[in-house]
Amino acid sequence: MSDLYIQDSQLSVEEVIENLKEAVPNNQFGILHSYDIKQTLAGKGHELTQECHVFEVCNPKVAKDILEKDMNLATVLPCRISVYTQDGATKVGLALPSKHIT
Repeated sequence: MSDLYIQDSQLSVEEVIENLKEAVPNNQFGILHSYDIKQTLAGKGHELTQECHVFEVCNPKVAKDILEKDMNLATVLPCRISVYTQDGATKVGLALPSKHIT
C-alpha cells in the first residue's frame, strides 16, 4: 500500500482550491501556507507545464498531541495537500499521516 492518497476530481484546479479553502476550516484545520509551485518555478526560470498548488494544513490540537508523543514527527508536519493536473486531469493528493503515526 502506498503512503500517498491520490484522488481524481471532475472539477478544475481552481474549483478544487476554492472547495479546499472552505473544507479545511470546517474540519478544524487551518491553512498555514499555500504555494503555487508552477508560478514559483517560472519565477526562477523553470517552466512547469502542469498546474501544481501545495497547501500546508494543520489541526493545532492534533499536532500538539502528535508532537508530545514523538518530536521526530515534526519532520512530517504540517500535513500537505496538493492540487495539480496530470495528463489533463485534476488530482488531489496527500501523504497519509497514519503511515507515520503509531
